[in-house]
Amino acid sequence: MSAKFEIYYPMLASKLEQNALAVAGWGMLGAVLFGALFVWSFAVDARMPKLPIAMQEEVPNKKKRIDIFIKDTRRLLIDSYNKFQDQVFGITTTEGTNIIIPLDLLHGLGSQKSLSFSAFLEEEFSMKKYTKVGNLDEKQINIVNRKLNPTLPQYVPVIQELIRRHWPLESFDKPTVTKPWPHVMRLVSRISARVFHSAASADNDHWLDIASEHVHSAVVWTENLKKWPAILRPLVYRFVKGRGYMMQRFEEGKALVAQTLENKKANGGKPLSDPQSLLDYLYESELGPDNVEAHTIAQINLCVAAIQSMAATVTQCLMDLATHPEYAPELIEEIKTVIEKNNGVVDKRVLTEVWKLDSFIKETQRLNPPDLTSFQRKALSDMTLSNGLRIPKGARIVLPTGAINMDREFFEDPQTFDGFRYYRIRTANEEARNTNQMVTVGKKDLTWGYGKHACPGRYIAEVAMKLLVIEFLMRYDIRLPENVKERPKNIEFEGLIIPDPEWELTMKSR
Repeated sequence: MSAKFEIYYPMLASKLEQNALAVAGWGMLGAVLFGALFVWSFAVDARMPKLPIAMQEEVPNKKKRIDIFIKDTRRLLIDSYNKFQDQVFGITTTEGTNIIIPLDLLHGLGSQKSLSFSAFLEEEFSMKKYTKVGNLDEKQINIVNRKLNPTLPQYVPVIQELIRRHWPLESFDKPTVTKPWPHVMRLVSRISARVFHSAASADNDHWLDIASEHVHSAVVWTENLKKWPAILRPLVYRFVKGRGYMMQRFEEGKALVAQTLENKKANGGKPLSDPQSLLDYLYESELGPDNVEAHTIAQINLCVAAIQSMAATVTQCLMDLATHPEYAPELIEEIKTVIEKNNGVVDKRVLTEVWKLDSFIKETQRLNPPDLTSFQRKALSDMTLSNGLRIPKGARIVLPTGAINMDREFFEDPQTFDGFRYYRIRTANEEARNTNQMVTVGKKDLTWGYGKHACPGRYIAEVAMKLLVIEFLMRYDIRLPENVKERPKNIEFEGLIIPDPEWELTMKSR
């Protein structure tokens, strides 16, 4: 997978080649548009607060700073965080300047109605008006919290059975090199399909292909579109490479969702499986039985939110297990002990009591989260921070999570992977027993966001990821290949961290 994407624009090119009149016409249009772009950019910059900009002194050229943001966000955030300390500062991104706020300004912002995560997501990453990819709305998020999350104890045996029935790897009598990413991705796609869509969709390879491929194609297409100035995107989006395939996959997914809705109608509107899926809850409430488009968009948005991040975290855990095999014996012993105490049954209680595994996954998330920033918000109106700094409407603010996670004030020896870091904290302090968990949200626990918009799906992710890591741990001894001496590097671009799909591990059946 590459962070470099090419723009293919044949229709416009052919028009430009037709005749001199066309060239002149497009040239005049371009001059007008770029003139408007200049005025628009100046107006936006004029409203931004005066802030120190990361690496502006070292790299005065804005284009070069954008290139650093794309290719080396981690270093950019850490160096700037250490330089500016508790100051607000800006970083130059492909979409303009993001305002980086320190932790001490976070209090009270989590419930600010004038700050929107959805608006940030749809502008910075998904371009929803073109891709249909975005965030769930407030009513849908409430349904996840009130209806779906309470059923997770019922889902534990269902997800475990699904994992085992579709286990993609063989038994290995001798150390065997394999690439974990495609297998993990498929398993996570199945789990997501079962929880969000239906039991039938979890066994439907066509739906699973769409669920994963639409996300990937939308990301690729969005990166292509973002190479165009925002003011030109409404004119060029139809011609940017990848749109046809992306929309084709959406329509294929829509047909499958329509079939699920028809099956529910034929069943008297009753759930098609037990426990019922999120689609069942949406059918019974906000979206109803006939809005196929809205149901499909909701399913795609759920895929975006769940599949890539869960698959990435599980794969990162496997890489940490391979890099630090000394943790496996204690993790396995804990898992066996907790299951035996529970009469051999794996349920929600077991997943809650495997504290060492919980700590291991949380440490993986600290060092290699899916995103190096969190609390990503767009201002829907002018507002003022607690330090008096005025934030204009349209500005984007984020927390530099990747840098905070490397802060010695919060973490002892932060550069070092310490799989039982949080286990020790929880066992040493009675007050910390119910905090410092992988689903905890707080000022030092930012992987899942912060405030009322913290990820509602983190409890689903906890169940799925723990069950998957347990399955790998109990089945295989996991190591780095003989010719690999240290943990391989991630693919990192624009603050996103992605496991390299070509990563290899050596596995041997226990």
